Amino acid sequence: MFNSRPILSAFIIALCCIFSGIQFMASAQDVITDFDGNQYKTVRIGEQIWMAENLRSIHDAGGMKIKRVCYKLIKENCDKYGGLYSWNDLKVDMAKDSMQGICPDGWHIPDDEEWTVLINAVGGADSAAINLNKGAYKEFNVQYGGNYHYRLKNYNYIDEIAYYWTSASYSRSAAWMRMIGKKNVNTNRSTVPKVYCLSVRCIKD
Repeated sequence: MFNSRPILSAFIIALCCIFSGIQFMASAQDVITDFDGNQYKTVRIGEQIWMAENLRSIHDAGGMKIKRVCYKLIKENCDKYGGLYSWNDLKVDMAKDSMQGICPDGWHIPDDEEWTVLINAVGGADSAAINLNKGAYKEFNVQYGGNYHYRLKNYNYIDEIAYYWTSASYSRSAAWMRMIGKKNVNTNRSTVPKVYCLSVRCIKD
């Protein structure tokens, strides 16, 4: 008579591994502190560890002042959604291959490829937004800080859309970013003028 117990046991073990793997892929990590004393939750997704909050710093890790914009100049918006920073104020030094920028020590501004790794880990661009917003990876804690345009003095889309800089420059006047809408299913990858001020998420070295 055929004995199904070994197969059943193997199936149960496989299921346990799968579910424990999902838990591992979106697990809370240590809290980190920036130069200003702001504390940030962090989260592991796959092999990456990300801040689970938008950067709020007004000084870099060395104590140098950073230009930070609070949406409509309301400090409470920085407290809730993080600060908005122009790309040139990220202090990314392409010549020295230094991606730390305005992130705390041991962390850096993610490049375009690191964002791609994250998006693929949470289901790909076609479903990443909803998975990060409401799904198994919601511990990433998207904060919809909107954007600000320095020259036009325009504020847009707070509590609707999160715009995240990458460290990847596209041209002298534009850089790559990722967009995650609160009501969207998919994420968007595009370039945007560097005079815009967007949110920043740091990734662990």
